Amino acid sequence: MSGAVSQPAALAMRWRAAQLAGIQAVYFLRLLILAKLLAPDAFGLLAIATIAISVLMRLSDIGIIPALVHRRGVTLEQQDAAWTVGLTRAALVALALVLAAPAVARLFSEPAALPIIQVLALRPLIDACASIGVARLTRELKFRELALVYLPGACADLVVAVALAPTMGVWALVAGALAGSSVTVGVSYGLAPHRPRIRLGWRAVLPLVNFGRWLLLAGIATLAGTLVTQLAVSRMLGATALGLYFLALKLAFLPIEAAGSIVASVAFPMFSGLRDDIAATARSFGTLLAGLGLLLLPVYALLIALAPALEAALGARWIGTAPIVRILAVAGVAAILADLLAPLLMGRGQPARVFTLEALQTAVLVAVLWPLLALFGVEGAALACLTGNCAALMLAAILTRRLMPGVLSGAQRRFGAAALAALTAFATASFLAAQWSGFPGLIVGALAGVLSAAAILWLLNARLGLALGEYRLLLRGAGDA
Repeated sequence: MSGAVSQPAALAMRWRAAQLAGIQAVYFLRLLILAKLLAPDAFGLLAIATIAISVLMRLSDIGIIPALVHRRGVTLEQQDAAWTVGLTRAALVALALVLAAPAVARLFSEPAALPIIQVLALRPLIDACASIGVARLTRELKFRELALVYLPGACADLVVAVALAPTMGVWALVAGALAGSSVTVGVSYGLAPHRPRIRLGWRAVLPLVNFGRWLLLAGIATLAGTLVTQLAVSRMLGATALGLYFLALKLAFLPIEAAGSIVASVAFPMFSGLRDDIAATARSFGTLLAGLGLLLLPVYALLIALAPALEAALGARWIGTAPIVRILAVAGVAAILADLLAPLLMGRGQPARVFTLEALQTAVLVAVLWPLLALFGVEGAALACLTGNCAALMLAAILTRRLMPGVLSGAQRRFGAAALAALTAFATASFLAAQWSGFPGLIVGALAGVLSAAAILWLLNARLGLALGEYRLLLRGAGDA
């Protein structure tokens, strides 16, 4: 990474953050409103359809889009071939879902999921129709345009689902998802113009397929854990319990997914450029790791503190959500190191180790899942997720120490500051949320918790020299890697 500060890179990263933060904020608002309007079993049925689609999409994902983003000098023939392969794949997945829907519904012991799976099978086909020019925007770091591509779809999903929820129940979720995808497709051709052509040329596609095989295996390992967990919860405890777990999982992993997506867009190209400079790699990794800790520890402390208030605000139908959210919030914290280590390993040309991390996490989760479900009910599923993440955390710590000795101990001071800010946020939010009931307590507690955590970090930055400005400079310089 050069010493020069790249102003275009800084602007791109700000738009990347705006894109992801905006989409996650819309999705969070959608979850809260729909959870207030719908019963948990509606989310359970949606979870069954979603996991069925995810399984087939992941098993058929040969990594073409990431390869288009990564590869330089992509030809028009390769773009057309990639779009054609993606559309063909989505059509086959949709057909397979329609035919397999009865078997999937029986597998989850939920016959009501059958028509939902069959209708929602249209979503991958709609998504595949989007302009292949979106990959070009990603490769060129044009995150402003990407934000404008994806935010309207998220808003359309929110508006349609909320408007139809009182009359259509779970079908409002389906209609919102299809509407959001349709809007995204339309906007993509306006902001990333590309005239699609049906073109099958394996010579053009093969180099892209070779790049994505380890991404495929790692994704399958991750998806296997999600599939087994949701299948076990549905069969043992029913759709209502699955709905509780599905909502809690989405809420608990929103922070790390948003932060991880922003960091990963910087980390992979940066670590690729620094692969021969161990010292610079260690400094950058330590800075990013500490930055994630400073951000996510207070956020997760707030989530743990406000989980009871959130449960109360959602109503009696969602009783039991708070402990699940709290356990999964701890699981989110445990995932920080492994999520940052993955782009470093990919950048250093060691994707097999990423697969090892994901496989270990899934294997441990599956090994403890059924005993924990039998002992603790749906909370056992959250405990199994936490156990798997802790196993991956231990392996990630071992790999990090081998690759970059001393980097973890170097981040201890900043993690200590993050822990203090998190405790302050937890205490402040817990106290104030208890003074009001429902959404007022939730909002007041969240705002006060954020302000108190920010104040602690500001004071510690002045006294301990946390060098918070490093993160802004690192993001600006990432484009020069």
